[in-house]
Amino acid sequence: MTIANVLQVLLLILGVMLVFQAYWLAGTALFPRLVGSARDRYKKPFRTTLIGLVVVVPGFFLGFMVLGQASQPVFKGIGFVVGSLPLLAGMIGSAGLCQLIGSGLPAPGDQSQNWRRVWRGGWVLNFCYLLPFAGWFVILPLGIISGCGAFVTSLSRNNASRNRGRNTGRAPRRTSPPEPAAKLDDDSPRSSRLQRSQIPSGDEADRPKPRPRRPRRPSRPKQEE
Repeated sequence: MTIANVLQVLLLILGVMLVFQAYWLAGTALFPRLVGSARDRYKKPFRTTLIGLVVVVPGFFLGFMVLGQASQPVFKGIGFVVGSLPLLAGMIGSAGLCQLIGSGLPAPGDQSQNWRRVWRGGWVLNFCYLLPFAGWFVILPLGIISGCGAFVTSLSRNNASRNRGRNTGRAPRRTSPPEPAAKLDDDSPRSSRLQRSQIPSGDEADRPKPRPRRPRRPSRPKQEE
């Protein structure tokens, strides 16, 4: 094996890894809510993988069957698209797995640059794919299948939430009328104090008011005889 062959294999592997990273970052940029929902779907990995298996296997079988048996180029193109759609959905959905892995490896700039989580988690997942045999035939297919399941469940959940928000008509919130001023009870101590301070008693009404005093004139000095 020459150095040229080694470099060829190395560049091929690096190119495939960069393609995976490009799809994960593109999915995060174009469908941020869907990728965030797919990350939550990975909290139930077995269910997500089973749903993806139900979608991927018939899609691959139908697509490649049409691609192999069709004679016209149009039908071959349709078969190729049908067979590639589960792979594309699995790539976008597995961006949620990358985001989940990147969230477990936090960094200071994650709050302002959310794509860094997908970037870090993508490289970790890519290196897991490089493991001979186990990475090629177990981890990589499971990543694509579970990604397709996460994509389908997240897409159906987002559509259901949108339809629920449209169909549910909420009445406009009415402002409550101002509460009337609280009336004081006649027997309450506060009412009695207010009445005493505002209403004069009977003794004060019968008592004559004092007359204002006139100013005293200055006394004249007595004249001497």
